[in-house]
Amino acid sequence: MRSPTLFRQIVKQYRMSTKLTPIFTLSPDLDDICTRVVDYIGINFRIRDEPLVAEMLNDAIQAWRRARKHGDANVAFMQGLFGRAHDLYAKRYAAFKGDRYNVWYPYLESIPAFEQRQPSGYICQVVEEPVPGHVSQRCASFQLAARVLNGYSFTRYFEGYDVAGNFTH
Repeated sequence: MRSPTLFRQIVKQYRMSTKLTPIFTLSPDLDDICTRVVDYIGINFRIRDEPLVAEMLNDAIQAWRRARKHGDANVAFMQGLFGRAHDLYAKRYAAFKGDRYNVWYPYLESIPAFEQRQPSGYICQVVEEPVPGHVSQRCASFQLAARVLNGYSFTRYFEGYDVAGNFTH
């Protein structure tokens, strides 16, 4: 069983509770999806000033608000949530201690799992070095979705509603 503490920490720290409550009341499955995304990315991965998951949640909230009166708000929420998934693959994330370092491999484990297995004294941070190769926005959203969504949610949003259909290739 997963612990929702990372998700609750982000929601509390960035005061998102009142924004997310109406969304989760109408669509309880989105609560589980957000928890899974936060559990995979963690709260320390930052490309800009805020943690990436906080940016992703804010994007999802804004997309849901824009679509709630004239479209499928759940699909818009998911598009907002996964719209920045490519940021996970834009720069390297590594743990450093002096001249020694360990690099996170995004396709193998979650960021919190990577952080937890580092020996004491190692500091984890984003490095100003691009990840080798090109990962498109669409591919990144599929990669993240494949790791965090259960079969039903993946089928519903990424196959049925084609959440990543408008993302760049």
